[in-house]
Amino acid sequence: MIDIMKKPASYVLKMVLAISLFHLFTLSLTACGGGDDDDSDGNTKPDYIAANEEMDMPDANVVALSIKANCKWMLYVDAEWLTVDPATGENNAKVTLTASPNKTGEERTCTIFMRNETNTLERTVVVSQKPAPNNSFVPLPGENPLPE
Repeated sequence: MIDIMKKPASYVLKMVLAISLFHLFTLSLTACGGGDDDDSDGNTKPDYIAANEEMDMPDANVVALSIKANCKWMLYVDAEWLTVDPATGENNAKVTLTASPNKTGEERTCTIFMRNETNTLERTVVVSQKPAPNNSFVPLPGENPLPE
């Protein structure tokens, strides 16, 4: 082991400077090249987008869809009864889905298409919605539905 006390001050100063420069250099490498979009070789990771593959939508309600991504994304819906907000974003996000009442009498479905900025990646979410309950009043036979 080197006895640092026996070395001249200039040697100690050079060693401290060398160690400091080494740490500064390694710190700058990790700060500039260690982002989430790079792998260990410095190559850009491919885009990914993930979300539920299927969802049940309550009648005329609002729910949140969680998107996990490492890129810019766009959403497209193939039905008029469902809207998404926002329809574009970047990285992880929560999107609000709003459905109009299902007065068709049958369950309906639509697809949300999620694509990256360059349209090289697509994921889908299938959204299902049961019909709205029939709340109309039907009197029993022999009953008068109107008050007298």
